[in-house]
Amino acid sequence: MVPRRFAGLPERVRSAAVLARGAAVQHRPSVGLAGGAEVDAISAAFARTRGGGRRVLVGGFGGGGGRTTVAAGLGLAMAAHHGHRVVAVDASPDQCGLLAHRVGLIPPGVGLRELAAARPPVSSLDDVRRYLASDGSGGLDVLAGMRDLVGPGLVPEELAWSLDLLGHWYPVIVADAPSGWNQPVPATLLARADLLVLTVRAGEAEIAGADDALTSLIAAGRGDLATTVIVAVVETYPSRLSRGARMRLEHLEDRAYITVPVPFDPALADSRPINWLRLRRRTRFAFQRLAGAIATAPLPGSGPALALARPALTAASADNRPASIG
Repeated sequence: MVPRRFAGLPERVRSAAVLARGAAVQHRPSVGLAGGAEVDAISAAFARTRGGGRRVLVGGFGGGGGRTTVAAGLGLAMAAHHGHRVVAVDASPDQCGLLAHRVGLIPPGVGLRELAAARPPVSSLDDVRRYLASDGSGGLDVLAGMRDLVGPGLVPEELAWSLDLLGHWYPVIVADAPSGWNQPVPATLLARADLLVLTVRAGEAEIAGADDALTSLIAAGRGDLATTVIVAVVETYPSRLSRGARMRLEHLEDRAYITVPVPFDPALADSRPINWLRLRRRTRFAFQRLAGAIATAPLPGSGPALALARPALTAASADNRPASIG
């Protein structure tokens, strides 16, 4: 019997979802699929794989923290200055096309669900790019999220399938995540992430909340990410940090791999498309610092990621080779 939450999905995705759900139950036979236990089972069933690109989760808590802005700016900086193919994934279930819009691209009318359900499965970079928003220049590509916002919601199985698929062709995957860690979609992203960029608004209460968010990584089963977390402190309006906020930020800097302030920039306001050349110099520098941190931060259980600093492959045939970062 097909669970109700899988009804209405494409046949390919529904079959994979049912099988994966069964695998999760077998992995944790003593835990029922309810509430937090379901998240634990999902995380176990969709554990990270090392056979592909580096997965960067841009996450945080609460709305208005700048997750989509940081994901867009980071993706643009990685694509422009580190010589690798980069794909950004819009995994927020309630903002179809927003990430593509932020980088000035038009979604092709298909997205994450259609990629996961593709028949026959995609087998080349050219096939993958039919589902992506791209300007064709070899820069940042974007996989749009859910187009049908009134149909069945995004399920972790679709997301996991798409991330694994993209990892074969893209050395860097930047995921714009919904808020929190404990819901099925962000829990799937967290379980598969290699690095975490935690976005937080530049305010005393918000910075204090970021400190709590790092602590909660342990409870979410990803304490290994806490020591390599990259914190983006986003100014959403012109302001100066209070003394209390500066003290909390200093404490946060002791816990994080690096903290990067993203200054207020009128060119980032009102969710308008980002024009890299119109950004203030300080803003471009902030996104480049984030990209540099991604390139050098150690992966869990490994040494520094020096491979991401290498120049791009110049051979014409490289576009259709699986991604490699080692």
